[in-house]
Amino acid sequence: MSTLGAGLSILDWLKDKLPIQGRVERWKNERDNLKKEKAELEKINFDINKPEDRKKCDRLAYVNKRLPDIEQLLINKS
Repeated sequence: MSTLGAGLSILDWLKDKLPIQGRVERWKNERDNLKKEKAELEKINFDINKPEDRKKCDRLAYVNKRLPDIEQLLINKS
C-alpha cells in the first residue's frame, strides 16, 4: 500500500511541475498568436490569381473569423 501512496505522491508532484495550460490560458495564447499572424498577413498585398496568395487570403479570413469567437469565449468565462 505504501508503494501506491509513493507513486501517487510522485505523480502529484510531477503534475505541479509540468507546464500544463488551462483552457483560458490556451485561449489567451491562441488569441495573441492570431493577432500577431493577422498583423503580418495584413502587411501583404494579395494577388488573388496566385495560389499562394489565395491560401494567405483564406488564412486571414479564418483568423478574422476565429478572433471574435475566442473573445466571446473569454468574455463568457470571466
